[in-house]
Amino acid sequence: MQEAPQSWMNWHNLLDWTLVAILLALAWRLIRGSLVVYLLVGVVAFNLLFRLGKWLELPLFSTLLEQFVGLGVLALIIVFQPEIRKFLLMIGRNAEPSKLGKLGRLIDSDASGADDNQDWIRAVAETCAKLSETRTGALMVIARTSELKIFALSGISMNAIVSTALLEAIFRKESPLHDGAVILAKGRIQAASCVLPLDEHHTMPSSGQGMRHKAALSMSEQTDALVVLVSEETGHIVVADNGEFSDPLTPNDLMHRISKTL
Repeated sequence: MQEAPQSWMNWHNLLDWTLVAILLALAWRLIRGSLVVYLLVGVVAFNLLFRLGKWLELPLFSTLLEQFVGLGVLALIIVFQPEIRKFLLMIGRNAEPSKLGKLGRLIDSDASGADDNQDWIRAVAETCAKLSETRTGALMVIARTSELKIFALSGISMNAIVSTALLEAIFRKESPLHDGAVILAKGRIQAASCVLPLDEHHTMPSSGQGMRHKAALSMSEQTDALVVLVSEETGHIVVADNGEFSDPLTPNDLMHRISKTL
């Protein structure tokens, strides 16, 4: 007896379509507003030409395009490397031990033995408050799970204890270290005058936001760091996290935000 054909509407197919839809939505979220959209259009057009050549039986044309198709996967990985990194980082952030409850605390060996001393966080908040009053621009990158060694190598190595006096001295306008970012990790200043990545697709929504804001957004997208920024134009203290800016914060709000994040 011949078996009845399987229905296309079953839980396997529904799960398959749902997962594909989620992946496409995440991919669109990453590439929206960037030049990658145009690159994807080019890739699709290229593949359509290749298939057209096959269909019309144009051997020379098809062979030429086939050589490019062979290198297509490698080329896409190189071109879309920043987007692939952001995609993996987005998944990794949602799997952080801090977001997994009790199980996460068991996995995160450092969480149970973390030092409760909040002096360095207070020093960061006090520094931002003083810099805000004088409208002195500042950029501080606070490492979380990633140590940011690559970015620290672009600046001046310090490995110093965090203090209000030292941070103020670094960001004083006449200081040779004021231009760039300070990287903080494990309660210490790892490096100063560091160069942060810039994503060209970022457009700043207001005239009071410039290159420092763009660097903060890019850094918070490409790493899991918390980026603290003092605006030179407005004096506002804001935090960039996961590609988004917070509302202006008071020094107290900043302390709570850093403590909660870490």
